Parts: sequence; C-alpha cells; structure tokens
Amino acid sequence: MDNYEINILRRDGNWKKVNPNDRIMDSLEENEGLEKKSINLKDKKSKNNFLDYLNEVNFIIGKLEVLENEKNKLKDQLKICEQEFLNKKINTEDKINSLSKEKEMLDKTINLIKNLKKF
Repeated sequence: MDNYEINILRRDGNWKKVNPNDRIMDSLEENEGLEKKSINLKDKKSKNNFLDYLNEVNFIIGKLEVLENEKNKLKDQLKICEQEFLNKKINTEDKINSLSKEKEMLDKTINLIKNLKKF
C-alpha cells in the first residue's frame, strides 16, 4: 500500500506528482498520530478524572489550533488564486475593449469603401 503517489493540479494547469514521503503527507500523518494519542475517557478509570478531562480539553484545543492554522493557510492560497483570476479578468477585458475598437474601425472603413464605390 506504500507504493502510491498523489497528483495535484497546480495553478498553472500542470499536474504535480506527490510521493507519500513529501511534506503534505507528513502533516496528514501527524494529525493521525494526534488522534491516536487521544484519551478515551469512558474507558479510563482513575482518581484524577478532573486532570484527565483537562488533558482531553487541552488535546482538543491543540487539534483545533492545528485546524485553524491549516484553514488560514488555505484561505491565503485562495486569496492568491483570486488575485490571479482578477488580474486575468482585467487583462481579458482590456483585450476585448481593444478588439471592439478595432472591429469598429474596420466596420467604418468597410462602409467608407462601399460608399466610395457607389460614388
């Protein structure tokens, strides 16, 4: 099962192959490791239930912080993508305006030629 790879679509439209040993996979494995360390409070019977609950809450807060950091990284990536699309849109609109003006000039020239032929 270790002989696999992941293909990720990059912003430039090309695919990137990611091996299981890359950093992306390391972060996933770290999250899985954290889940395994979780304390099952129902199974554990000890005199320090309060401390067990505090440890569990601390563990949950740690997981939430990891998720929040990952969410912020993804939002930053989305902002970069959004800016690239906005730039592309502006460039495309400029090209459309330029082509519209060129078409208008061609139409006027054709009409002028037709009128000169009638003259």
